[in-house]
Amino acid sequence: MRTAPSQAAHDRRRARLAEQFTQIVEDMLEGGESYSELSVERLIRAADISRSTFYVYFPDKGELLSAMAERVTAELSDAGAAWFQLPDNGTPEDLRVSLRALFATYQRHRHILGAVSEAAAYDTRLRERHGLLVEAAVTGLREHIEAAQRAGSAAPTLDAHRTAEWLTWMLERGLYQLVGPAATDEREQLLSAVTDLAWRALYAGYRGAP
Repeated sequence: MRTAPSQAAHDRRRARLAEQFTQIVEDMLEGGESYSELSVERLIRAADISRSTFYVYFPDKGELLSAMAERVTAELSDAGAAWFQLPDNGTPEDLRVSLRALFATYQRHRHILGAVSEAAAYDTRLRERHGLLVEAAVTGLREHIEAAQRAGSAAPTLDAHRTAEWLTWMLERGLYQLVGPAATDEREQLLSAVTDLAWRALYAGYRGAP
């Protein structure tokens, strides 16, 4: 059994390797391959590490994907939180700016996040991680809606929790199905559409007009 210091060193090394593999895997997937098609041999050659080193930190490719997902989803969560900090006097343009950060982060890591979304259908670890990401987003958006309702800057009749669930799942699927593969001009159109949708759903009539 590892002592606390050795466990900490192990975790730091694992995190560094996950960061290194994230760039490697994203470059490989950019060519159109799926994560399931990548062999451990190709991955360790690209990372210039031994097979034994790989398996010390990642028992299998699913664990590697989980480790990469941990850092990427944390970045996505930070980007999404910009929406939850929208001030009560915020404008549609402020909302657009906050959602742009979410779009940009998803686009940057679309291959890893797409692989996580696909693997969540059959991998318990990734399904749990994906579920935690969605749950955290729902909670953050619900709290934002409730605070805005108290301040009079969001529709008071909304069911904050269920509205947050709908909007979060809509964005989760939309990012995967629409934003990930979209060209730059189309992403801007998608950003405009979802900004208008969220504004009308939550804030229209209770703060500055769009």
